[in-house]
Amino acid sequence: MVKNYYKSLGISPSANKHEIKAAYRKLAKKYHPDKNSSINAKNIFIEINEAYAYLTDDKHKILENPVSNSFKKSKSRSRYSEEELNKRMEWAKKYAYYKKIKEEKVNEITYYNIQNSYFSWFIPLISWIAVGVAFLILMDFKLLPTNSINVKIVKKYIDMESGTLALECLDFNKKKIEFGVSLDKVKYINQIKNNQLTLQRSQIFNQNTHINFNNQGEILSIINNFCVYRVFYFYFILLLLPLITILSKGPNVVYILSTYIISSISVFGIIFLFLSFII
Repeated sequence: MVKNYYKSLGISPSANKHEIKAAYRKLAKKYHPDKNSSINAKNIFIEINEAYAYLTDDKHKILENPVSNSFKKSKSRSRYSEEELNKRMEWAKKYAYYKKIKEEKVNEITYYNIQNSYFSWFIPLISWIAVGVAFLILMDFKLLPTNSINVKIVKKYIDMESGTLALECLDFNKKKIEFGVSLDKVKYINQIKNNQLTLQRSQIFNQNTHINFNNQGEILSIINNFCVYRVFYFYFILLLLPLITILSKGPNVVYILSTYIISSISVFGIIFLFLSFII
């Protein structure tokens, strides 16, 4: 019987409660009599509700339902009378409605708890900070013009940790600057005359983003592999995720999950980003 219940929901016997719930929701929406008027849909709707009730019960016993239990021993649904099918359908509808109401109540209680804790001000604060930082790095790396600094290469070596060609350069103040070049770009570095090149530095966070140099009349640009903006899109998307929290605010699953998960990810993202700026 248990195996048939798993089969009814289209899941494996090793499925956890989360997977069972997801499969039930998907099938319930598809075969609900209000949305699917086919004759077969009624039987499927009854079956998936019975399967969900059985598999989510701690003791693996279907909810006490005299109508449902009276038909456990039946081998064929085709033998059910119209009255019996109607009773089973009524039970299935009530059970589906009960599950929906229960989930809504859980969401409302969780939302109420969030709004009456320090999360009520901490989560919006973190969310707006993350979104603000996302737009700052967008301006710094993509929108604002960079500052050009003439530098000279004084040393070249292979950085074994990152697998890149490291350039040790000096600016006009004799300040040491390190620049990482991917190995497929080394051929261009070898063409630089007098080891002179132009370093591009961002205006807001002073990141050495690119080097520009003249290669036979053509201006080439190579990104700095030691710059945090090498993974710009990763940080940009990560820091924009809190928009989900901001836009979905309310007693719903999306807001509750994003409050605990996305906000935590955003905090770590901001910390790692600024540590990358400092180091």
